[in-house]
Amino acid sequence: MTHRKKKPARSERQPKPDGIILVISDGKAFFGTGLAFEILLQDEKLRNALYGKRIGQILDGKIIGLPGYTFKITGGTDKFGFMHHPSLETTELKKIVLTEPPGIRFSRYKLEKKGGGYRYVNLRGIPRKKTVRGAILSEYTRQVNLVIVSRRGQSIKEMKKESILSDRILSKLVERIGIQVLKNGLYRVRFIQNGEVIRLENKLKELGITDDFIKKVSINIGIEAIKRGRKFIEKVIKPVLKVRGGSPFAKYVGKVLYEFYLDLKEGKINIENADAVASELVGRILEGAEKAFNGELKVQFRFKIKEARSM
Repeated sequence: MTHRKKKPARSERQPKPDGIILVISDGKAFFGTGLAFEILLQDEKLRNALYGKRIGQILDGKIIGLPGYTFKITGGTDKFGFMHHPSLETTELKKIVLTEPPGIRFSRYKLEKKGGGYRYVNLRGIPRKKTVRGAILSEYTRQVNLVIVSRRGQSIKEMKKESILSDRILSKLVERIGIQVLKNGLYRVRFIQNGEVIRLENKLKELGITDDFIKKVSINIGIEAIKRGRKFIEKVIKPVLKVRGGSPFAKYVGKVLYEFYLDLKEGKINIENADAVASELVGRILEGAEKAFNGELKVQFRFKIKEARSM
């Protein structure tokens, strides 16, 4: 039996911050990682600049405080959770009949037959009535989905670290790229102790590795990745972003972080000098990334590790 998590009482819930949530995706026109991140638009003038725009429209980022970028509005929801549907030229709520996305998901499930066996029920193409809001953004809008179409300005390869981190889009993107790369070690490497599964991330925290340290490493990996360009991202980074594949670089990251854990455990690394340790760790990971890009990386590593429980 599956038990759902009990929702906290209304009095215990944290109030949502006022503003419009921009969910920005790195689409095919930019680096093409498919990663998304959020930026909260609280300034009333910037929010008002979105009102009247519609789903599917191209938007200059300057009017929402993100100069140098062009976005496409791909979707959104209102403050009540109803989606903005591109077929309606209004700001109002409407009930419409849908037979295909957006607005509905196709479902297919099986039912047990009385005489034994199963039959499948396919709801693809079955009309369903849904309440949606029109395609035009308004004061009712809570979330807007954007995809990056283009970027103007200085070449990323020529930008310094400080400039990248001061860019509201690039700073978010590099951290997302870096943390997804590190998850091939932090999350996928797991220890089996008497039937109990422990992630490497938890093991490292027991040895003094903080979230700030992980964030620093992830940002530096992300910066170096985007400065190497789109071809590098496509060949080396994208295959490991979903933290499922068995690419050589995914195994390499897992192996490096496991060896890092062993060195910490044995006292070979002094974490008090966190900046130097982080820099060395980033260097090792990037060394493997370069070999992967050149097709020279070969790694044997298993993410599941059996470890005897310490007495």
